[in-house]
Amino acid sequence: MSDYIFLIDRYPEFITKDQFYKICHISKNTARHYLENGFIPCIDSGKKTRRYKIALKDIILFLEDRDKNPEKYYLPNHYNNPFLPSEIRQYKAKPRPDTYKYAYKLKGLKEVKDYQKYLEQQFADYPDMMTSLQIQQVTGHLISTIVSWCKSGKVKCIRHHNANLLQKKSVISYLFNQEQQQ
Repeated sequence: MSDYIFLIDRYPEFITKDQFYKICHISKNTARHYLENGFIPCIDSGKKTRRYKIALKDIILFLEDRDKNPEKYYLPNHYNNPFLPSEIRQYKAKPRPDTYKYAYKLKGLKEVKDYQKYLEQQFADYPDMMTSLQIQQVTGHLISTIVSWCKSGKVKCIRHHNANLLQKKSVISYLFNQEQQQ
């Protein structure tokens, strides 16, 4: 005998998506995913509201099958499915390279034997003309500092679409000369 037979007494023969997600203890997005992808047979009217009409007997069959085969009802990770194992379900924040906290800090002249080659290696994956944000990612300097280099003429740059594009060779030579002076 089914554990979900009590639903027949509480609900009508056909129910809506709102009742469905409450009965199954799932989110609205999960319910929509199950209905749109054919996990549960339903009548789709195509309207914006009260779009789905679901037979209660189909919900009971769905709940029984979900209890027996939960892996069959796993959703893509972006749905944050409660039936996924927690290590898969949890959102892990990725470091954002555009924030100063995650910016890379270059080593000093005393830490590296051939400092010129070291700088060239750090900039190797970047294009010849770099944005201020890219230079911040490599050097760890603030964008306002990098903009001041452009304004004072310490590095070669051009203005392109309201942004400064700095010449990579010029930045490397400036950083090398500044490190030597210190």
